[in-house]
Amino acid sequence: MKIVNRNGLELCMFENLEDTGLVSHCFTTRIGGVSDGVFESLNVSYTRGDRKENVDENLKRLYVAMDFSQDKTVSGHQVHKTEVLDVDYDCCGKSITGYDGYITDKPGIVLCTFHADCVPLFFLDPVKKVIALSHSGWRGTAGRIAEATISKMNKLYGCSPEDILAAIGPSIGKCCFQIDRPVVEEFYRKIEFSKEYIEEDKSADGYFKADLWGINKRLMTEAGIIDKNIEVTDKCTMCSPDLFFSHRKMGEKRGSMAAFLSLKEF
Repeated sequence: MKIVNRNGLELCMFENLEDTGLVSHCFTTRIGGVSDGVFESLNVSYTRGDRKENVDENLKRLYVAMDFSQDKTVSGHQVHKTEVLDVDYDCCGKSITGYDGYITDKPGIVLCTFHADCVPLFFLDPVKKVIALSHSGWRGTAGRIAEATISKMNKLYGCSPEDILAAIGPSIGKCCFQIDRPVVEEFYRKIEFSKEYIEEDKSADGYFKADLWGINKRLMTEAGIIDKNIEVTDKCTMCSPDLFFSHRKMGEKRGSMAAFLSLKEF
């Protein structure tokens, strides 16, 4: 993963996706916008309490920098579950609630999910020319949304997992993601191998640290994606408050980042 400057905006991008030349994509940081205070500066969500005119300008700058069409964007309020929506042009410009993932084979549609510690998962099948984008918090990770997304790509579009390229974006890392025993037990119940990615937090009795990046990557490989086709971030959102918004660090008084993914129109 690399961070690039586009018209003053600092944006995270993945080389395995970019090198195909088939998609435009990014994960935003908090740098390059006009918002102030706790939203400084590139808050891209209207739901945080930021002024509408600030978010309007932030998104305008982003869409110009990425050459996206705002009228063709599909986004919504994520619910921390595992439903994945097949997106067509009639979904464009709408905010759709109830889904944490989107799939499409339609060029020009911009898939968008919002984040502030939860894991963004990017998928591209360069053979079938199908993309998917999923929001994977701890509940979505435990619910195997990565696996559900790959399965739906296969079911709807005939995508072969071995052809799929994937990327795991900036989110809370194992270094910071502390969980309690009930959450641990839910992971163990739903994903047996998760025991390999969760360990006791030696600094806090009764708590544990979980590696969401590792669990999501393992879910991808067990679903058939080739290991070398998965690019994983090294940026923890909680460790880098100057670069990212973090719910764990900042609470409700913060902005949001977003992941964007779109098939190019040729």
